[in-house]
Formats: sequence, C-alpha cells, structure tokens
Amino acid sequence: MNTKRLTIAVDGPAGSGKSTVTRKVAERIDYLYLNSGSMYRAVTLLSSQKGISPYNKTQLVNLVQKQCQIDFSNNGKTTLLNRIDVSEEIRKPEIEQQVAAVAKIPEVRQEMVKQQRRIAQNGSVIAEGRDVTTVVFPEANLKFYITASVEERARRRFNEFQAKGVDCSFEQIENEIQERDQQDKSRQHSPLKKAEDAIIINTTQITVNQAVDLILEKIKEH
Repeated sequence: MNTKRLTIAVDGPAGSGKSTVTRKVAERIDYLYLNSGSMYRAVTLLSSQKGISPYNKTQLVNLVQKQCQIDFSNNGKTTLLNRIDVSEEIRKPEIEQQVAAVAKIPEVRQEMVKQQRRIAQNGSVIAEGRDVTTVVFPEANLKFYITASVEERARRRFNEFQAKGVDCSFEQIENEIQERDQQDKSRQHSPLKKAEDAIIINTTQITVNQAVDLILEKIKEH
C-alpha cells in the first residue's frame, strides 16, 4: 500500500456509510481515523461536565477556546478530551441529543477546524465529517464524497434500530433523513456540499468492503 503521508478527507450525508467505510480504510492503511463528529460530541460532554448549557454560546465558546483539547489515539478508535479517554461517554443518548446545538455555533466550528488541522499536520490521516473536504481540509491530497439514495440510507438506519429493539417506522426514518439532508445542505456555516475535486463513491448498491476497495484503489493510484 502507498506509504506517502497523505491527508485524505471524506464527506457525505448522514447514513451513507461514510463512518464505517472510512474507519475500515484507516485500518487497512494504518492511518489515523479522525472523526469530526466525535470532536463535537466531546465538546458537548465537556460543556455538560462544566454545567454549561449547549445554548449558552458565550460560555461555550470560551470553554472551547481555553479548556478543551481533543486528540485521538489507537488509530482513532479512542477519543481523548484533555488527555482523558471519553470514547464511551460521548456516545451516551444525552450527548447525542445536545450535540447538534453545539456543532452549529460558528465559533465552536472554527475552533474545531483548528484542532482538526493540528491533529492532521503530520499527514497519514483520513478525516471524516460533513465539511472536511470543503472547509477543514480543502487542500487534502485526496477527497471522497460517499453517498447513497435516501431510501437505502433509511433502510440501513431502520435495520439498525430494529436490531437494537427501537420502535420506529421506515417512513419516519426516511422523513428524518430527508430533513437532516436539508438542514445540512442549507445551514449558513459549513454546509454539506461535494467538493469539486472529490471522488464520488455511491454505496447504494455496493457493500462496505466494495466501497473500501474502491477507495484503496484510488489511494494506491495517487
């Protein structure tokens, strides 16, 4: 496999499989997996620990700028908040419910962009999020836009919830995904959009491993 110390960026809508695919690619090429969503969850956790409301913009921005350092270890499998492993805590439902409010604050996003660039400064990183190819790493060596049809993304999410025993309908999930797409694409700061030089990987009719192989082939060619 290519031994260059590349910075690879992966964008795409919710439920497209980008997290699973990106994580597997990182494992195959022994790169650091940088999940921007985990960083916003870590900020949300810290604000909760400090008793700061996710809607208190002034205190949140001050907290992020002065008391928040996020890193990854174990090839990105472990999320560190101020050097403490918070990988499990940031996945709790109460964090998931509040992270959107935190992530949409422009000043918080700006600080996270700085931290993502710090983490990736030595290369050998594959970063995944909803603005990493256009805002965070516009000069990335390789960019991928992983997508899938709304119906297929809803089916995957529905099956995932069914396996966990969550009571929901397919139509409900499909509507939520459509709404999420609209929110992500229309937000004022860092909207989701495909970078002009991004390679599209449509996972609607292919498996995770097939998507991984497609990306690995492009990396090998680079």
